[in-house]
Amino acid sequence: MASTGKFEKLRKDLEIISEKTRYKILLTLLASGEKLSFNQLKELLPSVPDNNLNYHLSVLKEKNFVKNEKRTDYKRSEPRSFYSLSKHAIDILDNLGLKAVKEEFRALFEQMT
Repeated sequence: MASTGKFEKLRKDLEIISEKTRYKILLTLLASGEKLSFNQLKELLPSVPDNNLNYHLSVLKEKNFVKNEKRTDYKRSEPRSFYSLSKHAIDILDNLGLKAVKEEFRALFEQMT
């Protein structure tokens, strides 16, 4: 019975990340290999409107796929948010075989930037 709960959790996780925009966000963060600001994500995902990007980042953060770090070391006083993959997201992407092709993603990512 314990494995049933585990598979149900995995099913729900896959349902969350299978949404097209969230999947793009996760792959972009995986390919970058670093923390990205909202503006950097916006530049890398130009087909995603700001409000959509914000919504999906919120969902990913709430479901523990994305970590958000606020930094205040900028000219303006308000903090900026930087996003990165959580361990949970990395584990799931690894189980899907996507972490194994990270270098290919990174090469594509570098061509885009």
